[in-house]
Amino acid sequence: MESKDLELYRKQGFNISESLYTRQEVNILNAETHRLMHESSAGKVLEGNGKTLRSINGPNLNSELFQNLACDARLLGQAEMLLGGPVYVHQYKINTKQAFQGQNWEWHSDYWFWKKEDGMPEPKALTTVIFLDEVNEFNGPMLLVPGTQYDVLIDEIHDRPYGELDGGDNWAITTAQNLKYRLSETYLRKKIENKGIVAAKGRPGDVLFFHCNLLHCSSANSSPWDRKAVFISYNLVSNCLNEVPSPRPEFMASRQFTPLTQKRVF
Repeated sequence: MESKDLELYRKQGFNISESLYTRQEVNILNAETHRLMHESSAGKVLEGNGKTLRSINGPNLNSELFQNLACDARLLGQAEMLLGGPVYVHQYKINTKQAFQGQNWEWHSDYWFWKKEDGMPEPKALTTVIFLDEVNEFNGPMLLVPGTQYDVLIDEIHDRPYGELDGGDNWAITTAQNLKYRLSETYLRKKIENKGIVAAKGRPGDVLFFHCNLLHCSSANSSPWDRKAVFISYNLVSNCLNEVPSPRPEFMASRQFTPLTQKRVF
């Protein structure tokens, strides 16, 4: 990552590194993704129709390739530079956003969930998103509100559609179509009118880096093209999680805080 890219990330809260992975490498990742899509695992989430796969949480727990991918120097090196120190994987998932069936993700900040659900002390984390398919304006790209990474969110601007339902056993409501914490439209309107919206589009092999507190969402996939992507969220080891009464499962929020070491994966 060049200095101009680092400056851009710090200013807007995200940056896209083009062609970070080759077509051949993306094909390998896609093949492993398809394997996991057809195997049973505890971290799978379905769309509202109860049939279409929405996401695979914790693919690194069931795949040596994905476990190693988190240590790939192209990802880990940039994460360490952007965050300023040794990191570990806080969360790992594959969002499938399948053609015609993939549903929306509501506006949210990841850090709000990580703070409330997992006990993350400060917003000193980020997520890398490896595009496995072309991401265009039709297949539900992530929508980002630039510059919101430094905002301080509070309870009063969130609704809780599930009431007081809490606890790690209820982890699915933190990743379903209707999220556990829902930002108010008044707050969102003010932020978006002030800062605008950017669609994170790109080609297979491009990688989006975005700050854990950045406001984002995505619409449904109304196209005949899948929009699969690998999400690896890194947190500073010095910012490791506090204990919470009922933690989410390991496939949703890791409590293994050993710093990662860079390696060559492919």
